[in-house]
Amino acid sequence: MDGFTAEDPDVLIARVQDQVAAAQQRAQAAQQMRAQVEAVRGTAYSQRRELSVTVDASGRLVDVELSDAALDLRARDLSRLIVTTAQAASRDAGQQAMDLAVTAFGEDSPVVARLRDEVQARTGQDEEQ
Repeated sequence: MDGFTAEDPDVLIARVQDQVAAAQQRAQAAQQMRAQVEAVRGTAYSQRRELSVTVDASGRLVDVELSDAALDLRARDLSRLIVTTAQAASRDAGQQAMDLAVTAFGEDSPVVARLRDEVQARTGQDEEQ
């Protein structure tokens, strides 16, 4: 034969229909998750609240807000503070994206594993820390 078994055709049709329905549900979940991830914003504040940084789910800078106290810092210190605060905001956004993926696909999903690897590579830190 060519790989087919002698199962009842109705059973085979039902199995294929179930597989199609499951695939459609996964596709819908992926579309919903994508829209939710696009709306993710991670925000972090410096320890003394001199500044805040907001990034999107991919870590792109969305906003930086400086207080008057930030302007009193030396340029090198302010630069360093912006970078470390942006890294914290990126970790926050990554965790939010991970939470959405786990909700949509489950902890053991390959989609979640891939996103976890991307977040870890981008932030240089495991998102569960």
